[in-house]
Amino acid sequence: MEKNLLFERAFVTIVAEMVEQKGMSHSDFGRRVFGETSGVRLWRWCRSEENRGRRLMLGEAHAMAAALDTDFPSLVWKISNEATARGLLETNRPN
Repeated sequence: MEKNLLFERAFVTIVAEMVEQKGMSHSDFGRRVFGETSGVRLWRWCRSEENRGRRLMLGEAHAMAAALDTDFPSLVWKISNEATARGLLETNRPN
């Protein structure tokens, strides 16, 4: 898997964990990030392991930071460090 896609999948995985740690429902988070109409469905699609999930746009990642009550640079830094520590960014890991 290419490195940028590995980071994106790690980003979604860790954000999903952060949502749960904050006690927020995934439905509420999806609506805050992607909007009322299709937010729940789009967030579920992002988290889907089937077909590697939906790709994120930069603005959506920025909205995720706001929904988690943090700034975007801090969120990216935290996720990058966490993903590296957990080995989620290794290009030779099994798919």
